[in-house]
Amino acid sequence: ALRLDPKLSEAHYYSGLVYLQQKEFEPARREFRAELELRPGDWLTTYYLGYTLLSQGELSESVALLREVLKAKPDYELAYFELGRALLQQEDTTGAIENLETAKRLAPDHDAVYFQLGQAYRRAGRMQDAEQAMATYKHLIEANRLKRRESLETDKR
Repeated sequence: ALRLDPKLSEAHYYSGLVYLQQKEFEPARREFRAELELRPGDWLTTYYLGYTLLSQGELSESVALLREVLKAKPDYELAYFELGRALLQQEDTTGAIENLETAKRLAPDHDAVYFQLGQAYRRAGRMQDAEQAMATYKHLIEANRLKRRESLETDKR
């Protein structure tokens, strides 16, 4: 479709998602940027570009894009989570904790949030909070594993 019409709305976005799922970050990045040229300010495309850049270790631009997403969509838990991860990599532990705690408040069952919070709390010297976050992470992992098992058993019936 893009060969026929390179300005086809959302085609670059979906193409970027396919590349991202295949962990082909450079083509994903190009597609998301092309989509933003056609649809400037699209918060979801901006999120995926920020995520892609974070995956490539380009922290400064990733942080800026994720903050832009949160201005447009202040309740988007995944943007807080990824921003927290990026800030932790930039060694902004305070900023990381703030964003990860917001992600936790918005999505209390997102296990990876607790893992990242555990890492951030440990860096901040908050060992009791780190242990509690890691215990919650392990609990959620086990609970999700049991849910999947129950779901598979129900499907067999």
